[in-house]
Amino acid sequence: MAITLRSADLELTLTPERGADIVSLCDLATGVQVLAVSPTGDVTSGPLSAGGSIVAWTSGYPGGWQLLVPNAGPERLHDGVVQGYHGEASLARWRVESQRDNAARLSTSLVTAPLRLVRDVVVTGARVIVTDAVTNLSPEPCSFRLAQHPAFGDEFLDEHSYVTSRARTLITDADAPGTLTGADAVGAPAELLPAGPVNGSVALPGPGSGEALFGALTGFAPSDDGSTSATFHSPTRGFGMRLTWDPSVYPYAWFWIEAHAHSGWPWFKRLFAAAVEPCNVLPGEGATPDGRQRGGPGATLDGGATLTSVVRLDRVPA
Repeated sequence: MAITLRSADLELTLTPERGADIVSLCDLATGVQVLAVSPTGDVTSGPLSAGGSIVAWTSGYPGGWQLLVPNAGPERLHDGVVQGYHGEASLARWRVESQRDNAARLSTSLVTAPLRLVRDVVVTGARVIVTDAVTNLSPEPCSFRLAQHPAFGDEFLDEHSYVTSRARTLITDADAPGTLTGADAVGAPAELLPAGPVNGSVALPGPGSGEALFGALTGFAPSDDGSTSATFHSPTRGFGMRLTWDPSVYPYAWFWIEAHAHSGWPWFKRLFAAAVEPCNVLPGEGATPDGRQRGGPGATLDGGATLTSVVRLDRVPA
């Protein structure tokens, strides 16, 4: 059963039964739902549906915000087991450990990696704080990929919207970079992509534009407290949403735009989503043109150790 958390400014809904996903975040001043809504959210195909783990993950994918662990991206064979597309955690059933009007703690354990996960979600004023603790239950070291997967939708964003970030570099995907720039491109985001109205910003394509992008932001300049950030600005709605994270945990952020671009499976031109997704690996495999490793094992935890990440999402002026 879904859980609703509320402050004076925001109302958030999350689903313990699937991934502890944050499936809705409503700005109460305007009534705007800021997160993307997927057309596959109401699909209820069984676990034996054809198509492998990517179809299983997409079946019922609601949009919103997922935690991806122990894998991010296509399924892979790791430590003797196939870890499915985007990882087990985002499909797992989570236990609700505690709940208040504005906060909840959830937990689950994985079978494709010896990991226990505890997720704390707090809504306070115009801020959402998500704290994820990953503990290695094995006496042996365990490596895993870790990503946050928040996507914003067309109730919030339009053709006047833009993104600012503290990233110095964009690396586009080698195989499916989308329409906005070429494959394996490396450069400043505002030089590779259409520039936005603010110096260094990137303009977002509007709903129905048929544009798409997939790549990764990196080279994040830290703020005074060591964190880094990316902000989605919506002049039309009169506010923005700023995502803030620790670049020592998430040195990259996958940059995904789907503006009703893809015909055929899985979206059939039905999805608008724009996402900056903090992650501990670059997407894909092999090397980038500037010699960085794509993919890879991710973080490694010693036996019994815990890795904790804190990600904030703030409503800010446009």
